[in-house]
Amino acid sequence: MSPESARLTSEAITLSAAAVLNSLISILGNKGLLSPEEEREVYRTAAEIIEEASGDDENGTYELARELIELRLGDI
Repeated sequence: MSPESARLTSEAITLSAAAVLNSLISILGNKGLLSPEEEREVYRTAAEIIEEASGDDENGTYELARELIELRLGDI
């Protein structure tokens, strides 16, 4: 597998996992299994994990991930 193919595969896996997780959190909230505060806590914790892992974010990936989570927090 070429480096470009490996990168695209990794990005696709990450994107699909994020979409599934976001969907799951939303469904649990809509069914009343998570309160709005619990939904926010999931996203806050995710933002903290990203912050801790970001290190030297040369290409801005972690910053963009944090921004997307903050947008989701604003929707709850």
